Amino acid sequence: MPVPHAKALSPAGRPARLLIACTTVLLIVGPTAASPAVAADSVSYDFESPSQKLPFMAINGFGRVLVGPAPGGRPGQAARVNIPNDGRSFKSELVIKNLDAGSHRFSFANYLPGDWQERDLDTIVAQWFSTQDDGGGIKPVVALSVHGGDWQLKVHWMSHGEIQEAVIPLGAARLGHWNRWTFDITWSSAGRPGSITVARDGVAVGSHQGANNYHRGDPPHFRIGAYRPNWRPEKGPSKRVGASEAVLFLDDIAITSTTAGARPDVLATAPGGAASPSGSPALSPGPTPTGPPSASSSAPAGEAPAGGATAPGATAQEARTGATAPGSAGRIGVVGGAVGGAAALVGGAFLLLRRRDTTGSPRRGRRRPRI
Repeated sequence: MPVPHAKALSPAGRPARLLIACTTVLLIVGPTAASPAVAADSVSYDFESPSQKLPFMAINGFGRVLVGPAPGGRPGQAARVNIPNDGRSFKSELVIKNLDAGSHRFSFANYLPGDWQERDLDTIVAQWFSTQDDGGGIKPVVALSVHGGDWQLKVHWMSHGEIQEAVIPLGAARLGHWNRWTFDITWSSAGRPGSITVARDGVAVGSHQGANNYHRGDPPHFRIGAYRPNWRPEKGPSKRVGASEAVLFLDDIAITSTTAGARPDVLATAPGGAASPSGSPALSPGPTPTGPPSASSSAPAGEAPAGGATAPGATAQEARTGATAPGSAGRIGVVGGAVGGAAALVGGAFLLLRRRDTTGSPRRGRRRPRI
């Protein structure tokens, strides 16, 4: 009577089955286990997909952030931001939180239309804001703004209980032109200096070395859009007289974690002056000193709510439109690592099988006797 064939694999078949199982587990589990490491600090928004969820919106008054056709000959979609001059509105921003206190690269494009009204007051178009433990209003730790006809960067930190400020000129603002900004920021701590390097259209235009944080409260989060501090209702109507509504456009927002001291891939100077608006300073070989803060720029810690706090009597409309989406760059890196590991496993198993075929198995040629 023949002995029934056993269901166990033959010696030659075991490595193949093991190879398939290991490869499947690696490809499925690998990206799942590694994705959370890049999701928190790697995000991007290009406004092209109708299904893409936008970040949290911080709107005070009746401003709007709407997605539509990009102006200025740029293909595809962009976000249109506006703040009406209605006596109540002063801020329309997208807010991206959950960033750590390490180093990041922030990049985005913005566009001031040709009818932009130049005024000797700040319109903040991007800011990094640190929410304080007491919930009180405080100046953003870093703010990019257009003031008159120029771009400028303001950096704030705390010294002896008062806010200090450095103002860094970033060159002339060109109307009807898409600007591509890159900020490489390493946040300072109580025992470690920080750094900021700024590039516009591929050209370095400014930097700051030293304290760039209050060293208290939450790590700075990113806000981008339009914010006019002097339009807050408690400032009174004088700053609004003769002013038109603020309208600008945003596109290609991306945030990635970096290593401390990383610099953007930029040119030190603009070739022929074409890549940089007139008046943009070139990157100095060494750290750019911030200089002593002006006496008029210091303020007590609890004064001047120039960040995200709601003004007394103002209507705050803060609508969440969706969760932050992980960036595609992080996904590609994780999946690539998993595929590479699987390829290495396949190669090793293939060599093992060839070796077994060449040298033979101790059990090769032995058959179970029949009864």
